[in-house]
Amino acid sequence: MTALFGIYTFRALFAPEGMAKEFNMDQSSVYMVRVLGTFVAPFFLIGIYLIFRPNGPEGAWVYYNLIFINFVILSIYDTTFYLKKIDQDKGAKNSVTDLAVNTFTLIASIILILGLSDKIYL
Repeated sequence: MTALFGIYTFRALFAPEGMAKEFNMDQSSVYMVRVLGTFVAPFFLIGIYLIFRPNGPEGAWVYYNLIFINFVILSIYDTTFYLKKIDQDKGAKNSVTDLAVNTFTLIASIILILGLSDKIYL
């Protein structure tokens, strides 16, 4: 999961033009892509910190639960958008790949929370 956050952070902060093109946005959206990247960057940085700190994920329940909540909300939105239940007239797009990444991250967060529950909940 930390690697996914790293990829997204890099793309959003250092190569936002590619993301703008991928989602049919013009160059004026580069600013918003980078702004959204700043919200994801802390997840990447904290994930790196948790990997290398001496006591690992101990007591980090907020971090893992926040990831879970974010991806529940994002999965609901992405699925309803993909199925054209909302925002049909916006000209934006998403793909099965977006749904797969969201599903993977959501399932991974559930597995991490359950698997690390003895460590993250002190």
